[in-house]
Amino acid sequence: MHILQPSKIPADLVDKLERLALVDFRTKQGLDCLEKAVRFADQLHLVDTAGIEPMDSVLEDRSLYLRGDAVTDGDCAEELLQLSKNTVEEYFVAPPGNIPLPTRAERAAILKHSEF
Repeated sequence: MHILQPSKIPADLVDKLERLALVDFRTKQGLDCLEKAVRFADQLHLVDTAGIEPMDSVLEDRSLYLRGDAVTDGDCAEELLQLSKNTVEEYFVAPPGNIPLPTRAERAAILKHSEF
């Protein structure tokens, strides 16, 4: 098995991933976890796909069955909203990630003083 060398992840990509995932990668443990995930994904580059045609569907030799689009239940928005811990007006509010989003100025200050 071929072992790939750790990928160096650019600071701007780490910043973007933090904002998207709401996960703190600024710690040694966080960066190690991120690099491990990237190394795992990089293994896909080792797969020889020469002569392999792209697949449109795993069932390419059959037509996929599409069911009719018929409403069988509804008018229960109030009941569903009662199941949520947090709502705003008539919308569900998703819980935040494990860290709050820093402001743009805070991110710039953090990156200015980081090892990246």
